[in-house]
Amino acid sequence: MRFLLVAILVLFSASANATTGAKLTTEAKHILWDVLGANKVANKYHKEIQCLAENIYFEARAESYSGKAAVSNVTKNRVEDKRWPSTYCEVVMQGPTRESWKTKQFKNLAQKDRVYYPRKHRCQFSWYCDGNADVIWANYERGSKQTIEGNARAWRDSVQIAVFTLGVGELTIKDNTEGAVFYYAHNLVYPSWAKTKTYLGVLGNHTFMK
Repeated sequence: MRFLLVAILVLFSASANATTGAKLTTEAKHILWDVLGANKVANKYHKEIQCLAENIYFEARAESYSGKAAVSNVTKNRVEDKRWPSTYCEVVMQGPTRESWKTKQFKNLAQKDRVYYPRKHRCQFSWYCDGNADVIWANYERGSKQTIEGNARAWRDSVQIAVFTLGVGELTIKDNTEGAVFYYAHNLVYPSWAKTKTYLGVLGNHTFMK
């Protein structure tokens, strides 16, 4: 049974990671699959949930459950807004790209075979193209059988919130941002675009706007 589960995880992660931004450690994959299985989520939602969960984790892993839900709701509001793409993966990864030199040199290469990378610091969500390696470290600490508790809990919450946000689990999450489609970390920055948006409120370390 254990071998079968591992095999399923390998197949799932190979498929999901092809369209998502982060690398998942073995424990993170187990958490992902465990939450999806517990909620009996259909396969067709798996990639979208992983994209959304990664966005929640990297944007708000130190936030409360409500803070994580707020980031999730902003992402959902963008998916439902005609100004943004219509899928979670496209919204999370939105931004200008550049083609890899490995494929750019071949003029007759089919479009589907070309490789593109996001331009650094030009994405809608900064974690996706900040130049840092994006890894879900929900894993065992070195020399110990204890998980990195904070990260593991944050990742599990992120996946669960993503499931609830898509409305494919046992519960659904209401929008706690009043329709926000923008936010920023007010302890770190005050973006120039904030002056042109409507202030909605503060939750945790983020200010929400539309």
